[in-house]
Formats: sequence, C-alpha cells, structure tokens
Amino acid sequence: MVSLILAAHIISSLIISKLIIFPKIEHLGIVFSTVSFMLLLVIGIIAVSRIYYSRSFLLSSYILDVILLILCNHRKKKPVFALLPFDKRDEDLLKISNIDWCILQSPSVDNVDLDGIVVTSLKDLTPEWAHFIVTQKLKGTSIYHASEVYELILGKLPLKYFYSELIESSSQPFVTKFIKRLSDIILASLLFPIALILSIIIALLIKIDSEGPVFFTQDRIGQGGKTYKIIKFRTMYKDAEIDGPRFTERDDPRITYIGRILRRLHLDELPQIWNILKGEMSFIGPRPEQAKLVKEFEKEIPFYSYRHLVKPGITGWAQVNQGYAAGITETIEKLEYDLYYIKNLSPWLDLVILLKTVKMIITRWGSR
Repeated sequence: MVSLILAAHIISSLIISKLIIFPKIEHLGIVFSTVSFMLLLVIGIIAVSRIYYSRSFLLSSYILDVILLILCNHRKKKPVFALLPFDKRDEDLLKISNIDWCILQSPSVDNVDLDGIVVTSLKDLTPEWAHFIVTQKLKGTSIYHASEVYELILGKLPLKYFYSELIESSSQPFVTKFIKRLSDIILASLLFPIALILSIIIALLIKIDSEGPVFFTQDRIGQGGKTYKIIKFRTMYKDAEIDGPRFTERDDPRITYIGRILRRLHLDELPQIWNILKGEMSFIGPRPEQAKLVKEFEKEIPFYSYRHLVKPGITGWAQVNQGYAAGITETIEKLEYDLYYIKNLSPWLDLVILLKTVKMIITRWGSR
C-alpha cells in the first residue's frame, strides 16, 4: 500500500504542476481536489484488489500529502513589474490589482527588485530606452509585452493587442484534437445513462410547470461558422422570444420557475450531450451564440468570428471567469477570454475549466 500512496503523491504533484501555471487559479482548491480525487482512486484500487490497508495510515497520508503540496505550491507574492514612463497611459494595465507597478522615470532600475519590465510598443522607444531594454535583457531581466501581462495575470487577450501572428499560428496539433474528441466521446458515453434518467424527471417537471414543448432547439453558430441546432431543456415560457432574441437579464420574467432552477444547476444543458456525440459541440469551448446575434457582433466587434475556430462547448474559459454577457461591453470581454482559450488550448486547460465549472455549479455563480 505504501507504493500505491507514493505513486498517488507523484501523480498528484505532476497534475498540480500542470494546472497551477494558468491564471486565475486558486492553488488551495486545485491541491485539495487533485489529492482528494487520487485518494478516491487509491480506495477504489484497494477495494477491487482487496489489498490490506490501515485507515489511520491512509487518512494521515492524505492529510500529509495535502499539507506538503500546499507548501510546495503556495501562492507567491504579487509580482513587481516596471513600466516605462510613456506607457502609463494604458490605464487598463495599471488597473490590474495583482501587480505592484513601478513607473520608471529614467532608464535605470537601481535598488529595485523587479520580476520583469513591461513594454506596450517597441516602435515608441527612443534610442536611449531601447538600449536600456536590450541591456536589461542581456542581464537576464524578463521583458514582457503588455499583452503577455493580460494573459499571465487575467487569462484573457485584449482585442487591442490581437496580432496577425496569432492568427497564423492558431492551428491545433492533431494529437490535441484527437485527445479532445476522444475525451468528449468517453465522457458523453459515461454520462448518457445518468442524463437519460434525469431527463425523464426534468421533462415531467417542465410539463407540470408551464405549457409548451419540453425541449428548446435553436440555430447556433459552431466550428467553422457552420450553423447547427442546439438542444436544451426549455427554461422560458412558450413564445418568450417571439419578438426576437435578446440578452438574458437577471430575474428575467421570461424564465419559468422550473427553468430558473435548471439554469442555476446548469441542468438545462443536459440534452447537449447529444450535440457532443454528433460532433457538433465539445464539453469545453466557447459558448455557442445565436445566429442572429453573431451577425450583429461581427459588425461591431473586430475578430469576433475567430472564436469559431474551435468547437463550441457546454462550458468554457469565458463562462467560468465571467459568466453570462448582458451587452456589447461584456461580450467583448467574453471574446477576450475565448481568444486566450484558443491560443492556449490544451487538455490541462480543459481540466482547469472542468474543475472551475464544478465549483461554479456548487456556488451557483454565473447562473442567469
């Protein structure tokens, strides 16, 4: 059993090291959930293999593992970044509270312990400041572009820093796409029997609560800009959108009593497992938007269609960090989170989103 506990610790350490590199991560939550999952896995192996074990040893090993991994992966102090004097006009950058900013007045960093220097535009540098940047780089100081700071700290890519280089390097490796699709099929197949039982109960509650069909179908825009029909449980009164689609508001009168409960628990999304099995959606990706709204957003928001490079998902990076959008401003911010997800797409980021989604459902955050 000792070797089993040791193997669980090593695997937990590797998983945690892959997850904590992403921004807006609660290290304590990641450690606790990972170690707890590995404990359940160990208990399952012990039960199946009928290995002799000591409960007190298992419990003490679990507590020790949690404490050890928390100490090894503790949250560091706020990073100290220097900003050039003519770059302080970027007010959004200075509003990032997770950073201690040091505005340089001259090309010198004497007596300042920096984690890096942030530059918003190289073309605006004078020869003196350019020489300073190169000198600091040669000394080993990290030089960041402003867009990198938004990514590292906030987990989003602002539109004002969205460059063509990202577009050119956006193709996903075949292995990443294969793993993502295989994971979707396996998870959807495992959840399908449970979803079927829940769906029967939910269908009866919807019928008792209000008139109208059980399911709600609507044209959404998927990968490659293709239109498909999304399937959800109906949460609004019949003909609620007869005058056209609009943003969902807090305490929206169009939502039924049962519909409000389904939205809080995100159970209205259950039928989308069928969309996943058909290959139209993934469990994780940018949330699919209505075709009519997409046309409006494409006119007002630059690069909006870029989010259609990947399959839409039931949950996503924007969903767990922002929640629902209720206007153009929030939609732009949502897109910036989607751009980060597309650029950094990986199984590890998907796992982080999955964990944050579970927390969101438990805390009922982001429901509307």
